[in-house]
Amino acid sequence: MSEAPAIHAARTVLVGVTGGIAIYKAVELVRGLVKDGFRPLVVTTEAAQRFVMPLTFAAVSQAPVLDDQSAWQSSGGWFQHIEAARTASVMVVAPATANTLAKMAAGMADNLLTAIYLAFRGPVIVAPTMNWAMNEHAATRENLRVLAERGVEVLPTEEGELACGEEGSGRMASPDVIRLAVRRALASAAAGPLAGKKIVVTSGGTRERIDAVRFIGNRSSGKMGRAVADEAYLRGARVTLVTTQPVEGPSYDVVRVESADEMAAAVGEQVRDADVLVMAAAVADFRPKDEQAGKIERGARESLTLELVRTVDVLASTARPGLFRVGFAAEAGPRLDRARAKKAAKGVDLLVFNDILAEGVGIGSDENEITILTPNGEVHVPRTSKTACAAAIADQIEAGLER
Repeated sequence: MSEAPAIHAARTVLVGVTGGIAIYKAVELVRGLVKDGFRPLVVTTEAAQRFVMPLTFAAVSQAPVLDDQSAWQSSGGWFQHIEAARTASVMVVAPATANTLAKMAAGMADNLLTAIYLAFRGPVIVAPTMNWAMNEHAATRENLRVLAERGVEVLPTEEGELACGEEGSGRMASPDVIRLAVRRALASAAAGPLAGKKIVVTSGGTRERIDAVRFIGNRSSGKMGRAVADEAYLRGARVTLVTTQPVEGPSYDVVRVESADEMAAAVGEQVRDADVLVMAAAVADFRPKDEQAGKIERGARESLTLELVRTVDVLASTARPGLFRVGFAAEAGPRLDRARAKKAAKGVDLLVFNDILAEGVGIGSDENEITILTPNGEVHVPRTSKTACAAAIADQIEAGLER
């Protein structure tokens, strides 16, 4: 059994931080990017350090912070701007003050951040922030127009109360909006085997109705399936997530379902033109034979008997030539033998096994430990984040599509 390869090529995001009061949102942005599975590389201006110490960004980004002084110390000269530009996949400046926007539009390179901008050749995103009057000034509007014409994505400022106490448009876009823009930029630039492929991913546990208020369900959180959907999207795939769980701020199409029958219908519809199906959902094996009208009253009952019948086998029903299928086997204990038997019975291309009894991983957790059964052997992924597990699964899907 081989060990999983390292996580997919590092997604380094250059985060330029300038001296605006919205800098506190930049801390949240960097933390969120780490949570999303990215590697933020923070570059601060001298003015930014008057608001927040570099140590704060180093702590949340889990990496050293670059600034004018450290650039000279680490590289012996201004080569650091070239090194940083080569490393990153996308660059975002947040907050982007009027001063820095003007420098970027004019092509000035009088600090490390603006020098990196001139050397960088990937997608660039700016999140302006300033007083409403500064934002509406003809010079600022012209600078933003110039940057947009050069391909920079300018995120709109938000309306509201400003730091000066006035009302108007000048608030920086929220960290969630910026994170979504980063994801869009990375997906649009992807050029690997999954780029352009349609991938259907399922997630969450189904609910099989007993009556109007009760159901039979399971504890699946949908986190593993969502991580796979996110990873596929970042690799350029056209993703549809069929899920029983609510999804906030999705970058791709989402179809909400509840029961096994509803999931079967939705998956059947979506896979008609799909290239890959990843069946990560915990679909109930049985459902009540009859759904009771209204609410079953307890009354004087000492017991309640339900007759259960088998649900549709969603994964098996999707088999067709040309559809690359990935199944999941959540077993109670280290039962790889059952996973191997399931892979053979379902006829899937890959099967992902995990032990639901292993402490600290699996259902509801942010971490997992999996073994991926492939046509060429078994790849073990030791305990790690579900984001990293998703990357390992996507690696094997890419390898399978190229075979």
